[in-house]
Amino acid sequence: MSSAPKFASFRPKPKAPEQPLLEEPRREEKDHRKRKASRETHRDERRSPPREERHRDESSRKPYFSDRRGDVDIVKYGTPNRYDIPSYRRTGYGNVLGLPDQKIDREYSTDKNIYMAPLVRQRQKRLLTDKHAVRQSRRTLRLVKVAETHQTEATRDFIALSGTGKRKRDLGSDSEEDANAVPDVDYRGIDGKPDPDKLDDPDTYYESGTEATNTNSEVTQKNSRLIRETRDDPSNLQAWLDLIEHQEAMMKLDRAISELSAADRQNLADVRISTYEEALRKVGDADASRIELQAGLLREAQRHWNDEKASTRWQLVLKEHPHSVKLWFGYLDHAQSTFTRYKYEDCRAAFLQALEALHGAKSMDAAVTLQAQMHLFVRLTTMMQEAGYQELALAAWQAILEYNLMAPLSLTKDKMQHFEEFWESEAPRIGEADSKGWRHSSIEDAVPPTCSVILERPGGPVSSVDDLRKRELEHMSKLRYPGRSTDEVGEDDPFHTIFFSDLKDIVANVPNAPAQMQFDAFLCFCGLPPLAGMPTMRPWWDDPCLQRCGSKMKCSIKQESETARFAEALSQYSRSPLPSFHMTSDLLVQQSFSLESSQLEPGFVRNILKLLVTALPGDEAIGEYLLAFESAHFPSEVAKTAKRLLKVNPTSVRLYTMYALTENKLGNTAKASQVFAAALAIKSSPADRLQLLLSYVWRALHSGDKPEALNRLLLADTKSPSSITSSHSSLQTTLETALLASDLSSAVPCITLLALLSYLTSSHDASAALAVHANLTSWLISHRLHTSVHAETHAQSIAQFLAHHISSTTIVRPDLMRSALSPYIALFPSNTLLLAIFAANEARFAIDDRVRGNVARVLDLSPTGSVNIWAFAIQHETLKGAVAGSTSHSIRALYHRATDVDAQGAHSPSLWKMWVRFEVAQLRSTQNIRVHKRPKRDGKKSKWEIRVEEQENRVRETFYKGLKRVPWCKDFIMLAFKDAREIFSNEELARLYSVMAEKEHRLYIELEKPT
Repeated sequence: MSSAPKFASFRPKPKAPEQPLLEEPRREEKDHRKRKASRETHRDERRSPPREERHRDESSRKPYFSDRRGDVDIVKYGTPNRYDIPSYRRTGYGNVLGLPDQKIDREYSTDKNIYMAPLVRQRQKRLLTDKHAVRQSRRTLRLVKVAETHQTEATRDFIALSGTGKRKRDLGSDSEEDANAVPDVDYRGIDGKPDPDKLDDPDTYYESGTEATNTNSEVTQKNSRLIRETRDDPSNLQAWLDLIEHQEAMMKLDRAISELSAADRQNLADVRISTYEEALRKVGDADASRIELQAGLLREAQRHWNDEKASTRWQLVLKEHPHSVKLWFGYLDHAQSTFTRYKYEDCRAAFLQALEALHGAKSMDAAVTLQAQMHLFVRLTTMMQEAGYQELALAAWQAILEYNLMAPLSLTKDKMQHFEEFWESEAPRIGEADSKGWRHSSIEDAVPPTCSVILERPGGPVSSVDDLRKRELEHMSKLRYPGRSTDEVGEDDPFHTIFFSDLKDIVANVPNAPAQMQFDAFLCFCGLPPLAGMPTMRPWWDDPCLQRCGSKMKCSIKQESETARFAEALSQYSRSPLPSFHMTSDLLVQQSFSLESSQLEPGFVRNILKLLVTALPGDEAIGEYLLAFESAHFPSEVAKTAKRLLKVNPTSVRLYTMYALTENKLGNTAKASQVFAAALAIKSSPADRLQLLLSYVWRALHSGDKPEALNRLLLADTKSPSSITSSHSSLQTTLETALLASDLSSAVPCITLLALLSYLTSSHDASAALAVHANLTSWLISHRLHTSVHAETHAQSIAQFLAHHISSTTIVRPDLMRSALSPYIALFPSNTLLLAIFAANEARFAIDDRVRGNVARVLDLSPTGSVNIWAFAIQHETLKGAVAGSTSHSIRALYHRATDVDAQGAHSPSLWKMWVRFEVAQLRSTQNIRVHKRPKRDGKKSKWEIRVEEQENRVRETFYKGLKRVPWCKDFIMLAFKDAREIFSNEELARLYSVMAEKEHRLYIELEKPT
């Protein structure tokens, strides 16, 4: 039997021998190590650096040292040597020796870098509530896709600890991640402080990526292209203007906000001025190009040069181009609005100089020059009136209307001499009682009109500011009309009686423009609505200096049902402080014809209208204006005036239409229907008949009688009996004929009638009517007439239809009005009628805030938006109320933007008056909420007193800011004596009186200086 095999692997392993315990080195070994270290130290000392270097090393270890010799390299490199700066010494709790007013900033400090922060610093504001938070970073953030490594980590079954940058990489790692890694920065090195804008979030990066790079690349490429165009063709004016305008986009590169600071604007002006000057050297001798460049250069120079230098440059430019309308208006804006340069006599002389220069101009476009001269005349007389010379301003208009429109027909020569005789005879002049006009006046039998003015407080020097205020305001309100030499009132006032010598220069240089143009300019001077149906919009209606503030604004809109809320909101928004739209006969009869801004009597304006209607019997526009004006101020005289006008013009359908509209306004609906029916039987032009029929239909719709409105629409077909089909065919034929002849005055009412016919025959479907209107809109766009006056009238008719649809229908889609009106608001952003209906629609929905976005979008597209847009935006913000998010701060911010130095409202007296009155109203509101509590014992002011004081400072600050912008406006300065009387002390009011005297304003009362 064989023996079992033996395996060595099964044997137990031998036990390892036990290791002896380590013992401490013996004393002899320790001594040996010390002697060895000592010998190495001695060898190092023998190789030590020179004495100067040892001294530097020792000084760097001291808390501080005194540098008695200085270092010339500090001046060379601009900073001390880093190796000479000693290390800091901590003294506990983040304090550093030698820096008692600073501590270590634990937010930015790391194990590699140490940052200091002041002990006392402002409390950090909340990011969402701080209005300056967005300005702290000049670059915006964008989110990018998550890295691939993050996606792979998401599939793991464990959570990895986030890297902090302290983890050491393997020495042998050669991965791409390690190759691209940024090395850590040691605070002992010479690397600067890390960028605080760099975020720790790996998913967030700055906009310096693809999107921002592409945007910046487009801007810079466009700048390069424009520069290349100006070099290739230096005479290309548009290329220069585009390059100058593009510099603002270049200035905004890498900015998160679009607004430029004051310093940025200064820099932008510098760049543009240099570009303008280069363009003037290279553009050539073409007058049109040089005038455009000179005007732009001086506009930019106003915020860069001092007033004296700018005025001198203006004089030189006007000598080079004495007949340029653009340059004269720019110069007059500068002369009138510059506080340090303005004086009444100098400004008046500048206006007369401009009138004389343009009067002798030989322009290629005589109509433009003629219109510009009338615009200058309106500016001149308005400046006179606002400076206090109201008698002279009104006398100038009386002289022009008499001289140009009421002159004797048989007069052929020596017209100026004969007119001087008429004026000095003191016969009744146009507008005054018993006035017959120069044509029918007898100089030999002339009897001056009697003066009925009685002053309760006669003139003379006063020593009290309160007496000055009372007497000055009384004289301003009562002495508004030119006096006569026989008047006892104002006989000691040299400016009350107007002689011909005061008007000769004006009469000689104002042209004999068409009657409608002169009367339309006079209406602007009076602050009244324009004439209806004018083919073009006169430039004076858009002038910020000529805008007259109308009715006062309410605070909010009541929260009622949607339909009632829409009606109330439409009523409020329609009374815009500075309205702007194309006037039609239907809109004219709805106006209030307020004379609050000019403070003229309605009888005076009515006498002018009656005299002009008599002298110009064929002018239907002035006749219908007289009827509309009397319906507001003399309703009992409308019928008599209409009969007299229709007796002279028995076939004037336009006068019949206005007479019917006035009767309907006064509540005589039966009489209005009779007049409409009689007028339809008169043969007239297609445009007048269509407008008559449209007004007739709208009267039925406004009364809620839709069947009657449909019956009236059938009258479009003159054949009898008529049907819906035949009426539609007749209107369609008329529309096609009008479009072929480009007769838009007929096409607009015709398309409106077609739309109403489709609306009433399609179960009141608004989409059917809008589809009809879209056809004319497409035609206007294809013929490039989408911004014409007729296109604006068409847009207003669409808005009128939508307002009626919402008012008469219980359920309306919210986006119907928005989608329909938004394109037209983009075309006519200053049309307050479109904005009013749009805003009234949004008032039905308390959640939405579309109007603010719409208005802000328009203003963003046009930084120099019209004054009318700013006034509407302020009115909308005011009417919203606190429930919808409106506050005094949001309204005040709009005023700030509207009167900014670059805005059109910077020199608008109406906007500045509105702002001061708003601040005064806020002060009254703050004063009325006082909590009845006992005064504090420590004598400190309460919170209520602090708020009142802050609001008083706002009123004072706003007033003085406006004073610098509108130095010619005496009415604005008088707000300190009226509305804000309790805010200004007697010393301040006395100084304001001195300012008015310095600016040569008209002052009725003299204030004696205290002895």
